Amino acid sequence: MNAKQLIIASALAAIGSAAAAADFANFAAEFPQAAPTVSRADVKAQLDQARAHHELMNNYVGDVRIQPQATTLRSRDDVRTEARQEARNASHYRSFDIGN
Repeated sequence: MNAKQLIIASALAAIGSAAAAADFANFAAEFPQAAPTVSRADVKAQLDQARAHHELMNNYVGDVRIQPQATTLRSRDDVRTEARQEARNASHYRSFDIGN
């Protein structure tokens, strides 16, 4: 690139970054920060009270472990035997073969 192209490219980059900065300033102005109406100590006290009364909802994946596991009447060996037998037969797959 020659000097003329470099100058034009840098000018366009400067104009683009200035426009982006102005857009960001407008976006930030759309959401003004409201002054807090409750102190931090009050919020912490409310949180402690909610924890004490078990009013908080858990959204963690780890909480799934607390739920009881499903039980089955079949043993693992029975399930494995059935799976092996089904794999040997596989009659429901043969019906989709075009060549047969």
